[in-house]
Amino acid sequence: MSVWGITWEPAGWLLPVVTAAAFVGVAVVILGRADLVVFVAPLVGALAGAWWSAAPSSELQVDAELSAERVFQGDAVTLQVELVVPEGVELLDVELDAGSALRARPLSWSHTRSGVMRGLWELETVRWGRFSSWLRVGLRGAGGLMIGEASCELPEVTAFPSGDSLSAVPRPMELPDLLGVHLGRRRGHGVEFAGIRGYLPGDPLRSVNWLVTARRGRLYVTERLAEQAATVVAMIDAAGDIRQPGGSTLELSVHGALAVVRASLRRGDRAGVVALGGVIRWLSPDLGRKHLYRVVEALIDVQSGSGAAPSEVGSFPRAVLPPGAAIVVFSPLVDERVLSALADLRRRGFGFAVVDVLRVEPRPRPGSDYDPIAVRMWRIGRRGVRHRLAELGIPVLAWPEGAELEEVLRPVAQRPLLGSRR
Repeated sequence: MSVWGITWEPAGWLLPVVTAAAFVGVAVVILGRADLVVFVAPLVGALAGAWWSAAPSSELQVDAELSAERVFQGDAVTLQVELVVPEGVELLDVELDAGSALRARPLSWSHTRSGVMRGLWELETVRWGRFSSWLRVGLRGAGGLMIGEASCELPEVTAFPSGDSLSAVPRPMELPDLLGVHLGRRRGHGVEFAGIRGYLPGDPLRSVNWLVTARRGRLYVTERLAEQAATVVAMIDAAGDIRQPGGSTLELSVHGALAVVRASLRRGDRAGVVALGGVIRWLSPDLGRKHLYRVVEALIDVQSGSGAAPSEVGSFPRAVLPPGAAIVVFSPLVDERVLSALADLRRRGFGFAVVDVLRVEPRPRPGSDYDPIAVRMWRIGRRGVRHRLAELGIPVLAWPEGAELEEVLRPVAQRPLLGSRR
């Protein structure tokens, strides 16, 4: 139970009435009409008596509770609010200000006991993030002479971003020496045939190929390809946020990054997340469900614009971008610093793909002569960006409105991302 202050002010009708009484009093003095005091005195006495005898309290007790404080985007929670109205104060109206990120729907409003009101609302999370809502309460006190207002901050709702379900994500050409599900190029323990060679001291007997041994007259063993794990990093371009149908560029980037991380962890790979040009707590690639929860927590804090996260690839620790990792970048490709960072990644030998999350283009104003030319120049510039990346061997995948991320990533998920040995 929290206590919030009530701001009181005279009722709207009080000033005209008091002004009229003052004019009548002045008229009594000027005109010498003492009989008019009979009409003014009761009104002034009633107002003064109500004012001094029923001074309203300035404290409002509020008890608010959420059915769940942490949900995923699109889920709904129930908000229960209990108001304890001071004695002698009348509740006029209650308004819930949930902002644009929460969609509020009133469920019920009841009078539970003397001076106690209880309300229920359903709050649906429209986007991911941390959001607070406010309760605006209108009150009346002092026999109707005072109108009060109180603003109460309600508990914070944390909405985690949700990601698409992917069956496959890109993987690098060079795999680290870690046990996993991908067929590597080195010899090791696995099920995929790699070749036959002569027996060497120390080879296990279970690897002996008895058919070839019987034919050649000496021991031969079967070599197999090792099954290794991959390292995948989802990179978010947080240098800006462009509003567009189907979700802003930053929202699409966060959803896509979460989907890539979730699919990689489900496959048994190591996955991490990092941002360029914005504020985020980057996480080094790791395994397990707990790591997925850490990634989800980190994605809530992503913000667009300038911030503490570096926009230079060299500023990231080596553990964040380990050598040989496959990187999936989600970017609108409009910030030159991010484009320079992508070129730096390629020069460092990383294999990665870029998902273009920009779905809109500038529109010319009606009647303008130069706007259509500017739009054509903008289109040429976009083609130039794609050409620059293509020359570096970086695939750029468009994510149009209505398309699933699964079909967008399918062309690069069917084969390893080409990098270079360092």
